Amino acid sequence: MSDAGFPKSILERLGLKPRKSLGQHFLIHAAVARRIALALEAGAGDPVVEIGGGLGALTFSLADLGCRVEVLEIDPALAAYLESELFPSHPRVRILRQDALTYDFAAAARQAGRPLFVVGNLPYQITSPLLFRLAAAKKALARAVLMLQAEVGRRLLASPGVKDYGILTVAAQYHFNMARLFSLGPGHFFPPPKVDSVVLSFTPIRPQPEAVDEELFLRVVKTAFGQRRKTLKNTLAAQAAPLGLTANQVLAALTALDIDPGRRGETLSVSQFVRLSNHLARLRTEG
Repeated sequence: MSDAGFPKSILERLGLKPRKSLGQHFLIHAAVARRIALALEAGAGDPVVEIGGGLGALTFSLADLGCRVEVLEIDPALAAYLESELFPSHPRVRILRQDALTYDFAAAARQAGRPLFVVGNLPYQITSPLLFRLAAAKKALARAVLMLQAEVGRRLLASPGVKDYGILTVAAQYHFNMARLFSLGPGHFFPPPKVDSVVLSFTPIRPQPEAVDEELFLRVVKTAFGQRRKTLKNTLAAQAAPLGLTANQVLAALTALDIDPGRRGETLSVSQFVRLSNHLARLRTEG
């Protein structure tokens, strides 16, 4: 597992090539896989869901720590390799040929009898939808450690008022405490990607932020960011009807919260979006 040529030689032996459609870039060094596994802070007997088993580098490290690992691998050829060659009848590793975007994290946690740990190297194309799925299942999660494109990592950790701050930022920061753990350059993977990667930790915020209507909260955020260059008066107030409100109600809420309608949505903090959506929810209820 420490051989730098490991991924390439294994794929050649199997007659396989990395699939661009699945965003496949395989970790080269076992030491990096071990570092990621340790960052998850899961111990013996803890249930771990690994998103994308690949060639098993991270799975080995997790199993060595005594974790009970359920591997989601959508590539049938790689799933067969993991099952037949690396983990046949392994007592702590189970390979599932399943898409992470359809996996039921809440049901898995109920079956395990405790919250899940989630880990994986996320292809760019599934990053946002998967994060929203994890947010929806946050009560079933203990912690997640995910490898992402560095650009996405910057967006997730961004502060109000900067270019990277957006819908994904607010949604993720509402549900999770996130921290940057370390970065990985293209040379850590085969084939090397064209961008740097970053490993982030995600810990569900408990107690949860008090958005009285989380659906309305997210719609308010999306509306505010719908046209980034426009002010809240020209986004939220102008598009109040789909939110079940009037423009006057939105303007009244902004005034009550001392938020200048001339500000842009990208300048509001997560807590301000929560307070605003709660105020709007009350106004909507009052009619």
